[in-house]
Amino acid sequence: FSVESINNSLFKEIYKMKNVVKVTALALGIALASGYAAAEEKIAFINAGYVFQNHPDRQAVADKLDAEFKPVADKLAASKKEIDDKIVAARKKVEAKAAALEKDAARLSKADIQKRQDEINKLAASEDASLQKLMQEQDKKVAEFQAQNEKRQAEERGKLLDSIQTATNNYAKANGYSYVLDANSVVFAVEGKDISDAVLKTIPATQKTEEKK
Repeated sequence: FSVESINNSLFKEIYKMKNVVKVTALALGIALASGYAAAEEKIAFINAGYVFQNHPDRQAVADKLDAEFKPVADKLAASKKEIDDKIVAARKKVEAKAAALEKDAARLSKADIQKRQDEINKLAASEDASLQKLMQEQDKKVAEFQAQNEKRQAEERGKLLDSIQTATNNYAKANGYSYVLDANSVVFAVEGKDISDAVLKTIPATQKTEEKK
């Protein structure tokens, strides 16, 4: 009799959301359409990943998502532990029946031995079916949780990227830059200024970071 345990690794990343807002495809190679004189174009570079990681709202967003999803994650972790305990209990129950039969086998008839073996097999099958149902329900809840979590991550990430886009556009226009390119995407350029820190300083913090107790 054996029952597969639930994969515990699913919850390791659910709990630790401090790095939940990740840069996946920061295509901030912004070719700014401008009305500047084409005689002398000014080119700037921005390290999109650096700006994103140091965004003034990034940590606050991570804390907010953590607070939003942790209660559900805790509930899922608790239900997983209950299932794990039931798996152990079911295994012990079946093993105890099997051990008792082995102990009594010498004084039992073949018919009685077969009867008890059938009872043990029936018990094992019943326990396994119940546990499989619980695990399927758990997997469904985890999948729903992960889908919602990823959706919210995408929403908050989008807001941060929009603010970076806006700040970059505004800085470039105010300082006469014709083009702002993602520094990580440029193979070679004769000249250009890195405006990553300058743009970062213009992004206002709109959310409050939660204090750790």
